[in-house]
Amino acid sequence: MISTRILLLLAALVLACIAEDSCPKVSEDIFRRLRQSATKLPHNSLVGLGVICKQHFFKNATNVMCIGDSGTAYRDCLLCCACSGDAGITYSNRTAPNGYPCKKNGNDKCNSKGQCENKKRVKNPRRGCNELQQKSQTKIY
Repeated sequence: MISTRILLLLAALVLACIAEDSCPKVSEDIFRRLRQSATKLPHNSLVGLGVICKQHFFKNATNVMCIGDSGTAYRDCLLCCACSGDAGITYSNRTAPNGYPCKKNGNDKCNSKGQCENKKRVKNPRRGCNELQQKSQTKIY
């Protein structure tokens, strides 16, 4: 069963307005609720991506908490970060992590440049043939 805290957090993000830099606006209430459960943070993408956001923008800050929006990362490999600290809530964008799932042409992944690309591994059909040819060319005297 979903806890009320998580349900309110998700509902707030779904119903939120879009900020100027394409990040969903969040309220200070979301961060307050997360701080109340700081000893046992919920395991979801908002909190997990928030850790990435904090490491990128506020690495040494102790009084800053961040959450990340996976929706924009999934669409265009751009991770929206909302961070709350002494200066209020700040919104920032950063490249989604390398290998993060994105949707362009099927099951794609974000690369290190922030582009969504197909990461399907193409098998080399000639690999086995080349190995056989090399073995057959070995002369036995």
